[in-house]
Amino acid sequence: MLGGDPSSPISRARAEQLIAALGARVTDPSRDQKYDSSRVKIANAAFLPSRVWDDTAVWTLTSPSRRTLSINGRFIDGRYHSDAVRSATLVTEPAESRHVINLTQLSPDEYAWDTDVAYGVGSVRAADVGAFVGTLLASAEGRGERGLRADYRAAAPLFSAALGQLFTVDSIRAAHLPDRSTVATFAVSMTPDGIQSRFPNFAQYMRKYVETGRMRWALTDHAGASYLDCSVAKGHILLRVRTLAGMMVPIAGAARPMPDSLTLSGELTMRVRHFTMGFHDYHAEFTIIHTDHERAWSIITRREPQWVLPLVTERLLRAPLRRPCQASGTLFRIGVRDDSAGGQSILHRRMHLEVQESTILRFVGRLGSIAASDYAGRAEREQNAFLREVFTALVADVRALH
Repeated sequence: MLGGDPSSPISRARAEQLIAALGARVTDPSRDQKYDSSRVKIANAAFLPSRVWDDTAVWTLTSPSRRTLSINGRFIDGRYHSDAVRSATLVTEPAESRHVINLTQLSPDEYAWDTDVAYGVGSVRAADVGAFVGTLLASAEGRGERGLRADYRAAAPLFSAALGQLFTVDSIRAAHLPDRSTVATFAVSMTPDGIQSRFPNFAQYMRKYVETGRMRWALTDHAGASYLDCSVAKGHILLRVRTLAGMMVPIAGAARPMPDSLTLSGELTMRVRHFTMGFHDYHAEFTIIHTDHERAWSIITRREPQWVLPLVTERLLRAPLRRPCQASGTLFRIGVRDDSAGGQSILHRRMHLEVQESTILRFVGRLGSIAASDYAGRAEREQNAFLREVFTALVADVRALH
């Protein structure tokens, strides 16, 4: 359960509110005409903002140097409704959302994207969410695979069955060290065949883009010690972590607490049509924020990675690709904050990205538009339906525990 006494009604109510709110967001989503068309235009213009800068049909507010699109969302009559509004309101109820997209012109060919999303998740405390994530990562501590499998099947049978349509846990290997720490390796496979009959378009999208993609991520401290290693290749996911007394410690070497300031390193490639694109040698500042009323992760990228681009781009000017990593860098932050007065807790997401328009970004943007177009429509609707089943099953399992 999400913190506190797992048998208490308060913990149950908070867990149910959180899961139900997340499930509401993917329940038969509907958008008004302005937001529906604006989101597609913005997605296609992510790397070439000038395409939408003067399009008044996209924005709800304009000024000489900034454009703004504001959206309010809420769950009404069994559907999640999102509407473009002139000014987004505060979030006061579970499943209410406020989404603001700002586009700022920095120079004739340079722009900054800023998004701010707030989503109501009930009365769950930020500390509860932080403790829950820690419990998941430390679930194999001092235990074996057979016991772990039996526990999660008994505690969440409906959730396991729903999620198991797409993901299969191949193995859970736990090495128990003399210092009582545990190195756990979780191997999971993505199985689109399991959803083919009911969600064929979503299954096809997963095969086309996810199964053909490769990525690897690691969290290290300033001394180079690794605390988490995760890789994905050909639909197989491998996660490795070491914990001691419920806390993450270096995977190798002497056990010591994980610091709040880390480096996120990684690589990512994917295929779009017959092109391969992505990056390697990526390094970013990863910060864990934990205050009395907030738990969050912040990722700031200030160093340009090594890009993996099609050969056709070799002669194109690549200087604009460095732009997102210059000045303040690129920011992504996500977390939960609660209200000390007992009000609505908020799942909060922020993003800041600066781009310089160029021929090479026009080419990259075109490939991105292809992937986005393949997702929009049937694949997106089927993904939402699948996720709704997962969240509904999890709520039922939480209730059954009590």
